[in-house]
Amino acid sequence: MSWSITELARMSGVTARALRHYDEIGVLRPARVGDNGYRWYEREQLLRLQEILLMRQLDMDLPTIARILDGDHDRLAALWDHRERLLAQRDRLDRLVRTVARTIADLEGEEVMPDNELFDGFRFSPATLDELEAKSPESSKPYFDELRANTAQWTERDFAAANEQAADGERRLLALMLADVPVDDPRMLDLMAESHAAEQALLALSKEDYCKLAQAFAGTPDLRAHLDARHPQLAEYLRDAMLAYAAARMN
Repeated sequence: MSWSITELARMSGVTARALRHYDEIGVLRPARVGDNGYRWYEREQLLRLQEILLMRQLDMDLPTIARILDGDHDRLAALWDHRERLLAQRDRLDRLVRTVARTIADLEGEEVMPDNELFDGFRFSPATLDELEAKSPESSKPYFDELRANTAQWTERDFAAANEQAADGERRLLALMLADVPVDDPRMLDLMAESHAAEQALLALSKEDYCKLAQAFAGTPDLRAHLDARHPQLAEYLRDAMLAYAAARMN
């Protein structure tokens, strides 16, 4: 059975214009093109479009999707992988919903939310590693492999301790920002040195990679979400502080 581009657009919710674009860039070719120029799609193309839409939900760009689909591709294995990543994303969103609901209750006076639970949706955990890796380029895979190796034996208490240490660093960072302390001030550089020492136990980064991480904290929505929750300028302040530390104290 074949479907026209109009029928496929109606079935999938993808516009005919987008389907023509997918054809032009090679991510989804029709099964055939008629003498009149009409594009026709069969079940194979429908399944490929489903995978494209799944990967788009994971914020993958079209060139990356094309490389994955045109490589050594096991469709069933890929679907299982998509399922696991979507479940991890759902779990994170569920945590965020619970955090927001409790914050609303706190603001309405129905309950007092402990300070250390205000950021429960934004914590370092195996699930957040999975989600971040799903949204990162393939070149980032070695970093995630190293993080998993270094936390493989961690218990929930270990993750909680790491999150509390990070939260303490963020509170101190915010205090310095609110006091208008320059990012190259010795107090700030000392704070960044503490943070860097903790990071090195998890991930050994070169100066160049450390600077890339600094940019990611300000430029990646998932990484900056918890910082935005503390203060809308904190992500940029952290980025600038990390870059100042790298320039002053990293070889």
